[in-house]
Amino acid sequence: MPDEVRITDADVERLADSVRTLVWKLQRVGEREAGLMGIPQSEIEVLRVLSDHPGITVSELARMLGLQSSNVSATVRSLVGRGLVTRTTNPRDGRSYHLHRTPLAEHNGDLIRRMWTSRMQQVLAGMGDDAAELVAVAPLLERLAVLADDPAQA
Repeated sequence: MPDEVRITDADVERLADSVRTLVWKLQRVGEREAGLMGIPQSEIEVLRVLSDHPGITVSELARMLGLQSSNVSATVRSLVGRGLVTRTTNPRDGRSYHLHRTPLAEHNGDLIRRMWTSRMQQVLAGMGDDAAELVAVAPLLERLAVLADDPAQA
């Protein structure tokens, strides 16, 4: 039986720091190169969740983000004002709304995704054989993202 790999706290910290730094750098590059600077992080997070969960309510969104409904409502109002989110009245409860990204938000998200892809292609091109190894771990990173959202899915 092969020896079990021991993962230290330092290993986990290094991975967390690396992922955070990579995401932060790519996010800023994608926004800058797509001409979309100036969107607050809270609005980016709301748009990200709405991309994965179109039609959710403010209360559901607040629960998913771990924030107060009043704070999320203010962020949603700002996004509506920017033309990035639409609200439709919930037919089962006229006091709440279903939230959706607008075509403009979808377009901006596509621009950022293309900028990320372009930057990754540039970076991977300079990594030689390591690039293939890194690309091969993409399914593990996808699984890590799912488990980071809901550890019970392990």
